[in-house]
Amino acid sequence: MRGTFHFHSTYSHDGRSTLEEIAGRLQRTGFSFCVMTEHFEDLDAISFERYVRETEEVSLKTGFLVIPGVEVRLNGLDTIFFPVRSHEEIQRFVASGTDGARRLVKVLAHPVRYGFDAVVKHIERYDLDGIELWNQQADGGYMPPLAFFEQLGAAPWRERYRYFFGCDLHDVNLTVDNFLVIPDTVRGTPDAIAEALSAGNFVSRNDRTAIEYPNGAARPDFGDWLQTLRRRSYYGGHMLRRVRRTLRALYKMLPRDAQHSLNDVKNFVRSKV
Repeated sequence: MRGTFHFHSTYSHDGRSTLEEIAGRLQRTGFSFCVMTEHFEDLDAISFERYVRETEEVSLKTGFLVIPGVEVRLNGLDTIFFPVRSHEEIQRFVASGTDGARRLVKVLAHPVRYGFDAVVKHIERYDLDGIELWNQQADGGYMPPLAFFEQLGAAPWRERYRYFFGCDLHDVNLTVDNFLVIPDTVRGTPDAIAEALSAGNFVSRNDRTAIEYPNGAARPDFGDWLQTLRRRSYYGGHMLRRVRRTLRALYKMLPRDAQHSLNDVKNFVRSKV
């Protein structure tokens, strides 16, 4: 079963697609599940309850599994929790730094945005299960974040965590480059898929480069895996990254309203192309 990890709907302030639109589009393109990651700061107790209830309703209606999760800002670093059930359990974790009676899967989001020392302290402090090794939006989909991989490859604890390839998309009309693959023997419930991901019973894959990282018993030595990546040229990826950085710098200079309007135009053009 193929599934996406790190997706935002209209329950997030920057989401452009509804849960039902996301389920329908992803199902038509061959996916079976999606781990949603709405911004926790955008949800109060009432909207949180409505969000969780709608994931269940859409899953039942479409047969596509929508797994409720949230992206929480913890001491300046974004951390993904799933599957979530109540606003209170997330607030409790934010306040105490520990899980309640029901353990959540916890994954550090887009680590390239933070210093490596901050990443190390964060994953240890909050007893995280995994790291979003490759974030499609933060890193681009054409080449992996090799500089971060090098730092991680030198860490003695590198084999301790699960590694996720996330898409971090806010519009379902955009192309999904990063996704997860789990055995089709796993039951199609949020808890069963969360258990498989927590146990490492999955493979992370980037579609454009065919780069994969198997977690669990089949996982390679990280250093050996990294060595295979170093042999690639990534000419197209390097060129696109330079263009991307230039455009992003110009984008950040625009007023917020202009940014939103530009996003709408960009997403419309992408969907048509």
